[in-house]
Amino acid sequence: MKVKLWSALVAALFVSALALAADKPHEGKLIRVDPDQKMLTVQGEKGDQWTLFVDDTTKLKNGLTFQELRTGDSVHFDYIERDGKMYVTELHRTHKADKD
Repeated sequence: MKVKLWSALVAALFVSALALAADKPHEGKLIRVDPDQKMLTVQGEKGDQWTLFVDDTTKLKNGLTFQELRTGDSVHFDYIERDGKMYVTELHRTHKADKD
């Protein structure tokens, strides 16, 4: 009986950890900024890439505007999936790219 209870507890903790990891905001470096389509491409440190769309509901932190974003900027973002696309809900520039 104790083994079943222990196994259930471990399984519950594992599922909770996965749920928290899925809600974790993402971070990466901008590798493409397309102001015409209001689209960003971000690459994570493990090579993951996300194509993100910005709309009127996107919250840009610290007075940042979409026009200020540049390739090479490091960003921290949250998103939602809608209509098969990833829409940024909140974006914070964590490091401004060095000028060329």
